[in-house]
Amino acid sequence: MMFPKPTKQKKRKKHKKSIMQPKGDRRCYLCMLLDGDFSYKPCLHEHHVMFGNDHAFAEAEGLKVNLCLRHHLEGPEAVHNNHKNAEILMVKAQEAFERTHSRKEWAQNGRRDYLGTKEN
Repeated sequence: MMFPKPTKQKKRKKHKKSIMQPKGDRRCYLCMLLDGDFSYKPCLHEHHVMFGNDHAFAEAEGLKVNLCLRHHLEGPEAVHNNHKNAEILMVKAQEAFERTHSRKEWAQNGRRDYLGTKEN
């Protein structure tokens, strides 16, 4: 055969559940945090808090939240358009991560320390 099929299957990445928000929560994380709006939303997007090289880290560690369209993609408050709101999520992600890990583990691979320089 000219192009034989590979016999070994690719290793699948693990998709850990969110450590920042309970599974099945149909509320926008930023609506609750910033606006005090705890209502259920009809359309939510899963947002990985870290970006760039840390996106895979966010997926592996469950650093993701549900966001409504207004806070995810559309408008001036969207995390993809508003650095301040994106940084709020990164601070919350580091707090959630450090509940079970050390600050040293967070800092591996040059991750920025959003909580300051104090040691755990």
